[in-house]
Amino acid sequence: MPACVACSPVVVRRVVFLAVCCLLLGGVSGVRAVDFPDPEGTLTNGGRLSRISITPEGKALREEDRTETAERLLQRQGRQNVPDITIVYPVLGHAAVDADVRRWVTNIADTFEEEMFSLFQRSEALGETLDMSRYALHVSYSVLRPSREAASLVFEIWTYTGGAHGNLDIITLNYSLITGQRLNFVDIFEDVDTALSLLSDNSRKVLSRRLAGGRMDQWILDGTTREVDNFSSIGLTRQGVRVYFQPYQVAAWAAGAQEVDIPLEDLLPAKPFLTLWDK
Repeated sequence: MPACVACSPVVVRRVVFLAVCCLLLGGVSGVRAVDFPDPEGTLTNGGRLSRISITPEGKALREEDRTETAERLLQRQGRQNVPDITIVYPVLGHAAVDADVRRWVTNIADTFEEEMFSLFQRSEALGETLDMSRYALHVSYSVLRPSREAASLVFEIWTYTGGAHGNLDIITLNYSLITGQRLNFVDIFEDVDTALSLLSDNSRKVLSRRLAGGRMDQWILDGTTREVDNFSSIGLTRQGVRVYFQPYQVAAWAAGAQEVDIPLEDLLPAKPFLTLWDK
């Protein structure tokens, strides 16, 4: 692909970020493991994309992730010069939550198509031709249930837009199953500054042992600074909070995306809203 129009991981994350922001300006669990065709091996070395291991250790699914749930499929394939899109997403049986998830999923697909079409137009203006049918957006999910009152949807978003490998983003949507409201950081912790400090400190301890032999390297320090953006992908588990770090955020691509579990009791100084954990 010509360097002038190549779509980097930063550009792809901008696509996903734009889709999320558009909706944020607008608020029984399960797990789905989906295989997507990838004949050229562009997303994985194996030629097929199965459920992504969040950590290099390839953890087995935990019991809280196993309960069945209904699901839907958004699929747009086989169109000339248009990327293939396959998104599987859950249906929780709560009208407000399901409607919000459906809007979010549709917006992800539409935004990706629009950005890729703009890329195609720019390449044509330069007298170059891109085979957009090789590009792809594939999304799978898992659902975490901290209690009867809340649910966390964890989306693994794979995109291929040229280059040596695909790109991965982990995005979480947290919901109250009482009000149907999508939960932002301030809806989970009353003391945001303390929450960021605790998430940062705990994550650094775990990641330094896992990735750097106990050392605190600069990559980990930069990716875990006390900023909301660094902890924008968190899920609520029965035991506490699970933080998802994107590829390249705290380590090289080869290390994969990372996750860190932090017990609820360690986060009590941040005054978490305990009803989300049925406490």
